[in-house]
Amino acid sequence: MSPLIDPKNSRNITKKEMAYNAIKQDILNNKLPSGTFLIERELCKALNVSRTPVREALHQLGSEGLVEFIPGKGAFVSGISYEDIIEVYDLREVLEGLATRMFTLHATQSEIEELDKLYEHIEIALKRDNIEELVKYDVAFHKCIVEGCRNSRLKAMIKNINDQIERITNTIKKDKVRARTTAVHHKSIINAIKQKDAVLAESKMREHILDSKNYHLKKYNFPN
Repeated sequence: MSPLIDPKNSRNITKKEMAYNAIKQDILNNKLPSGTFLIERELCKALNVSRTPVREALHQLGSEGLVEFIPGKGAFVSGISYEDIIEVYDLREVLEGLATRMFTLHATQSEIEELDKLYEHIEIALKRDNIEELVKYDVAFHKCIVEGCRNSRLKAMIKNINDQIERITNTIKKDKVRARTTAVHHKSIINAIKQKDAVLAESKMREHILDSKNYHLKKYNFPN
């Protein structure tokens, strides 16, 4: 079980928040895979907290679709279906496409330069066959665009589906072929942004996410 810390926030957090963060990260990182029976007393022991914060954390995760409660049995890590991947990626395609269009229209030169540097890191990681490093900068590339879209509600909507995206991608081993494809797609996106062609930039981002959806549908090991 992940340690009870909140590295993104220096404030004191509640035991419920700590339990929530720890369980959630283990689900997203696939340390608690789909179908795992979440036994409260074992979680309490692992997290060194009482049952109340664990129970509250599980219910919050349930509201987010990461935990499923089965009457008479208990709490389980929810599964990922074919339809789940389609729905999540369809939303991501539309939302991040819009974010890319907004970024292209409003980004400052320094923001575009930051995005360009992230792409350069992607190219370097690819040349070194460092897939883990490439994935890190891929995530940062998308985050840079979303953060610069100038629409707080759009950012919040994208944030709400990013956990599902992270969980799906963490269940699939990254490969060099996909890494090369990712680099090519990102190059076309940033070229459109530099040209200030908002329509083209949105189109290239949507193409990239559609291709990612098809890749994960093909690679995900769905239960029989």
